[in-house]
Amino acid sequence: MNTDTKDLHNTNETVEETGNYICAAGESRTLQSGQPFPECPRTYEPTTWRHAEHLHPTGDKVTEAGQYVDEDGQEMSFGIGQVFPDCPKTGQDTLWKHV
Repeated sequence: MNTDTKDLHNTNETVEETGNYICAAGESRTLQSGQPFPECPRTYEPTTWRHAEHLHPTGDKVTEAGQYVDEDGQEMSFGIGQVFPDCPKTGQDTLWKHV
């Protein structure tokens, strides 16, 4: 299982790349370069953020809850702490993207 978290950004860190980000609770926001990552818009607590275009390979740990789609278009819902599975259609390794 890959536990690499270099693509996670914490509340109050500076946004380096303008774009759409998703917090650990699955809430998405458009953030601008230079501004700080905010608290979770749902819980108002410090959280982690990940760029919405980030891909998660099979075996990665889920760090933000929500709906994901794999390379074959299979859509699934995952919670924090689950592990991204193989493609449900082919049984092979795949990449998952937040919907």
